[in-house]
Amino acid sequence: MSDAETAKVVATRIAAYLAAVRPNEPNPDDLAWVVIRALNQAGLLNSRGPDITADDRAPGHQQVLTLPDRDDGTRVIVCVGEFDQQTLESVRQAGAAAIADPAIRHIVMDVSRITFADSSMLNEMFRLLRNSSLALVGPLPTSLERVLELTQARTLFRIADSIEAARTL
Repeated sequence: MSDAETAKVVATRIAAYLAAVRPNEPNPDDLAWVVIRALNQAGLLNSRGPDITADDRAPGHQQVLTLPDRDDGTRVIVCVGEFDQQTLESVRQAGAAAIADPAIRHIVMDVSRITFADSSMLNEMFRLLRNSSLALVGPLPTSLERVLELTQARTLFRIADSIEAARTL
């Protein structure tokens, strides 16, 4: 295995770990984030989407990470930060790529680390739901929970506690 292939395997495992844990306070010195940033800067990570760094998890920022696909027909999209009409483009792009990929039959969207979401995010979730099988990974952030409550749309979405559980919904 080449160094680049090894780096991708390591990055994939670290990205899966970071998607699974929900730290209360982002720590920019966390070794996992340091490794992800270094591999991202070296251009060795998944090219389908930007990679989340500790700096990007600060308030007012947003990042979307598309985890590497497995052979199960599921695309996992992890959303971190604030999402509104002005900052939703990365989610749209990740969703459009998942819908356009004929090998993808199911989309899992981890929304557990969203700090703000408005009706624009809900509209994007509806688009994904109309065009694919969609499951959300929670717990749902307060702002998204409120939007779903106000629109009475919560029952339309399948919600799981983990990415692995959402893959099976």
